[in-house]
Amino acid sequence: MRLILFRHGEAGMAPRDFDRCLTDAGIADVRKVACHIADYLSGAVTYVSPYVRARQTCTEIQKNAELKSCHELGLITPDEDPAQVLQWLSEMKETSTVLLVTHQPLVSRLISLLLDGDETGFYPMATASVTVVQADIWAAGLARLETVIHADDLE
Repeated sequence: MRLILFRHGEAGMAPRDFDRCLTDAGIADVRKVACHIADYLSGAVTYVSPYVRARQTCTEIQKNAELKSCHELGLITPDEDPAQVLQWLSEMKETSTVLLVTHQPLVSRLISLLLDGDETGFYPMATASVTVVQADIWAAGLARLETVIHADDLE
């Protein structure tokens, strides 16, 4: 199975973290990355954090790639436990590609758990960055890194 971890685009300020919206630059970066990885995203079952900026990111991705479905998932908000996300992944029925539209620090901790077996490593994930990993089964330390894409690296 392939797991695509997409960190939301750049967001502005708001009274509550939950309500922060994408900036114009954030929208442009998400579009750029979504277009670049459209082949990876084709047919992906998508789960998105309920935070406004993540939902807006998912909407922009949907405009630029064909996604199979989109579901809100409270388990992938910024400060959630990556071990719980890994447990959730391990219980999923067979799906070829899963896209999680999520946040830091969760995304970095989850990548570390998937690749290294613990969540203490740090994987840089700027806004509108994507990390793609593959695994035959979802368990700590068993995933393989396929690619990392940062919006700033794309023309």
